[in-house]
Amino acid sequence: KQIGGIEKTATIRQMMPNGMLLTDGPRPGYEHSGKQALSAEYFADFHKWLVSEGREVSAAMYEGSNTGGGYAVPVIVDDQIVPLAPQETGVRKLASVLPTTSDIKFPTKSAFGTAAAKAETSSFGGTQPTLGQFTLSAFMGGVAGDVSWELVQDVPAFQQFAVQDMLDAMTMYEENLFINGTGTGQAQGLINNIGAGITAEPDSNGNLVTIAGTLDLIGSLNALYHKGASWLMTRATSIIIRKAQTQSNLFVPAWVSVGGTDYLHGYPVEYSAYVPAAARGAAPVVFGDFKRGYVIGDRGGSGINVKVLDQPKAVQGLITLLAYRRMDGRVRRSEALQTYVVAAS
Repeated sequence: KQIGGIEKTATIRQMMPNGMLLTDGPRPGYEHSGKQALSAEYFADFHKWLVSEGREVSAAMYEGSNTGGGYAVPVIVDDQIVPLAPQETGVRKLASVLPTTSDIKFPTKSAFGTAAAKAETSSFGGTQPTLGQFTLSAFMGGVAGDVSWELVQDVPAFQQFAVQDMLDAMTMYEENLFINGTGTGQAQGLINNIGAGITAEPDSNGNLVTIAGTLDLIGSLNALYHKGASWLMTRATSIIIRKAQTQSNLFVPAWVSVGGTDYLHGYPVEYSAYVPAAARGAAPVVFGDFKRGYVIGDRGGSGINVKVLDQPKAVQGLITLLAYRRMDGRVRRSEALQTYVVAAS
């Protein structure tokens, strides 16, 4: 009975109910009251300073100064933590995303069947199509962080900040795998697992990605995939293309922006910081139908799990926050996506 009474009044438990949260974003934050508590001594000393026209200065007017009175004035810390901008991510926006409860095997067509001429009274010829398959599984990824009881109680915004930082970390971790993953014990990346597309030389102005090369890449994609096609690249690569357009003095611009969305040759452009940078031998641009070409499986749903553990490190006065998700990503149809490779030399 005594333990139950203590648990009901425990502020840590009140701040983090249930101990478990499923979320795609941060927990609700706390609004700053906008009120700053100042001591009576501060007001008295500030009045003296005004009357003396600034000649009489008391240490009490300086927050957190010394025994002259400053310690009586509270130091206020703003509850808004200035965040860093996360890296740009784009694959999850473009690909097919499926909730999964178990591994899924996807049958694929590896080669066409063939037809052949048939002479009278002879048997039909030709060959059967070739089939294959791949498995969409789930691999765990996550991040853990400790927060002191004092920090959670004294800085309400820190809980929201810590959770959002974990969500950003998970998103960036997964995006790198969607682009560069090995496919063994982790998601399979796009690079080196999709269509070869084209290999192009830089233009006469030294631009590693050229307007002519992007047109050739469009031509390398099967017509079936054009309706849902998009570009994926880093923002730095997009600047190279825009410079190439300016230097070419094109009558009809290849790159335009409409309503906040960038388009190259009429196809929308999405950005990812994890696509290789433009360099000799690299593949800085991917073009094609990502929904047909790449599939992401989220085990148990697409929400990132955030778990609050208040017991393992209680003797140290720490709360442990866990953020995790089980997911996999696989190239579903390699010909639906093509890469632009800069010639090695």
